[in-house]
Amino acid sequence: MKKWKAVLSLLLIFVFFSSPGFAAAKHNKIAVSMDGRKHTVTEVPVLVDGQAINIGIPNFIHRDYTFVPIRFVERYGAKVNWDQKTKTATVIQNSKEIKMTINSRDIYVNGQKKVVDKELTPKFVTFANKDTRTMIPFRLVSEILGYEVGWDNANRVPFINTKVEENPDGNSSAMEVTDIFLDKGSTSIPNIVINGTDNFKYSTALLENPNRFVIDIEDAKLNLKGGIPFEGGVGVLNVNSGSISKLNVSQFSLSPNVVRIVVHLTEKVDFEIQSGNEGKSITISPVNKVVNLNKVGNINKEKINGKEAIVIYNEFKPKINTMKFNNPERIVIDLLDSSLEAGDYVEYNHSIGLVEKVRASQFIPDNNYKPDDKIVRVVLDIKDGVSDPNVKIDTYDDRIVITPETSIWEAVDYSFEGANRIISINANREIEYNVDYNSHGKVMTISLPSDSLDLEEGYTAINDGLIKDIRVVKERNASKVIINFIRSAEYSILSKNMDNKITLSLKRDSNIKPSDRVIVIDPGHGGKDPGTVQNGIREKDVNLAVSHKLNEGLKDKGYTTIMTREDDIFIELKERANIANRNGADLFISIHSNSHPNGNVSGIQILYHSKNKANVTKEETYNLANIIMDEMTKGTGAQNKGLLAREKTVVIRDTAMPSVLIELGFLTNIQEAQLLTDETYQDLLVESIIKGIERYFEIY
Repeated sequence: MKKWKAVLSLLLIFVFFSSPGFAAAKHNKIAVSMDGRKHTVTEVPVLVDGQAINIGIPNFIHRDYTFVPIRFVERYGAKVNWDQKTKTATVIQNSKEIKMTINSRDIYVNGQKKVVDKELTPKFVTFANKDTRTMIPFRLVSEILGYEVGWDNANRVPFINTKVEENPDGNSSAMEVTDIFLDKGSTSIPNIVINGTDNFKYSTALLENPNRFVIDIEDAKLNLKGGIPFEGGVGVLNVNSGSISKLNVSQFSLSPNVVRIVVHLTEKVDFEIQSGNEGKSITISPVNKVVNLNKVGNINKEKINGKEAIVIYNEFKPKINTMKFNNPERIVIDLLDSSLEAGDYVEYNHSIGLVEKVRASQFIPDNNYKPDDKIVRVVLDIKDGVSDPNVKIDTYDDRIVITPETSIWEAVDYSFEGANRIISINANREIEYNVDYNSHGKVMTISLPSDSLDLEEGYTAINDGLIKDIRVVKERNASKVIINFIRSAEYSILSKNMDNKITLSLKRDSNIKPSDRVIVIDPGHGGKDPGTVQNGIREKDVNLAVSHKLNEGLKDKGYTTIMTREDDIFIELKERANIANRNGADLFISIHSNSHPNGNVSGIQILYHSKNKANVTKEETYNLANIIMDEMTKGTGAQNKGLLAREKTVVIRDTAMPSVLIELGFLTNIQEAQLLTDETYQDLLVESIIKGIERYFEIY
């Protein structure tokens, strides 16, 4: 059954009007007197079903809370009684009765007492015209009644629809508590994580004799998906870690719906509660618990079992997390519950195998950790040209031994000099050698005497846009260094005919063919991520259709192309960039469609990375964007809506080649939306992008 519930729905809107930023942008400042003092407050509208309601008395924001005249609710079906002697207002709406007294923190809902913050108490307010009114904070009332409202993100205004679904049994709907589990995070201290289907409202109490921490989750029903055994309606999770012995969880009451969690403690401790997942998860963490910090001392380069290694000395054995990052390549080792004796930052020139140098710092926790975690971060910077580096890590009571994998870098050096790659092969004596380059197979073989290299075999992927990989193999009479190229190359030998360091300079063939060019096409969004959805059109569909046409068009021209997705699937942003990097792409073209709050806005925008990348200057990337924009606006007649410099856009930041993100047009403009789904117009877009790419290749 559905009913029009104007006033009850109205009450919750004031939660969203508690943003002073919104009010300051659109509404007037007014002077009022309240609590014996003068204040400047921000006047705000009250919107119901999209209409601003005006009853002649201003509504305003004061200290992030919205106040309205108490008689406002009478206009929408509620009854208000006023007791002048006690200065108490009683609001009655259907089965709800709320009593509130001027400047009192005690609020009574159907006779049950609730204590609120002093900022949420009713006020006598005198306006500039000397008119004094009783003003009430409807955020409080709305939270008690618990009805839903929404937010119009495009127009930056809250809205409320007064039509509300009512359950057949007359009970208000409740969020569900779906999961309760322990997460030790970066320490041995357990944190309690509670997940739900909606935002949490809760109250807490710390009790003694015995010590317990109690959290009551209001308007909630227990619907755990497993993991906690129940007996007699009470779930028990044994912890026996830190200060927590066990947890009890139960549906404490059904009218109202309250889920209660009792944390049984071995000692009295305080707790902090952090919200996550847009308010649908809370983490309960003990605080003021002393953690013994491991002290990280020297980081040395040593020989361990005949192999060079990096040794981190500790006071005692720490727990560690390891991660890999690229652009540039590096391996990160986080030592948890640790402090760095050398200070906030120290750098070591320890060059071992694929490791170029070592850095250590007292790390400021990011989103992977909690703000008060103590982390020492050790970073192994990897030599240029090494992809997917690996090290062996052995953790002992007082040290961590890091041994880089046996690597081709023990025999081969690789570096950049401008557009040239310099490859040096380190022989153990002066030798004669032979260089053979097969231009058709794009492979070079350097042959040396079999005993001239200390490394019998090795392999590394390069993928720098020219060199695919380097391999060392040992045959009966010779050792061979084999270089596989992505595209045709020119080379010159810099070393003597007989030398102990064979050095070659390599660069792209100046007579490069289209097939030697690798272009990665990235259809934006996909799968669970539709992008913007406007005028009945999903962005991901337009992006994929145009990308397929671009792919075919470039192939017809002879180019080598790769698409990050060919179907309606979801690909992480970093993986899109990694696809281009792994394949040594020459260009990365990301295809998107745009949106704007103003439906009249139309045209093409192109995003480019605003800073230099490892092998690409920002000028090269800007010129790619500028050339493509010129061809697209000429070819389609669309407006030039500008080249937008971006520093943090992942797909154009983390790609190691010139990259652009093309916004084809605005789906919020109904005429342009129709064009973007029209095959003829899509063909014009694709032809223009290809012309821009070819112009760019002529210059670079």
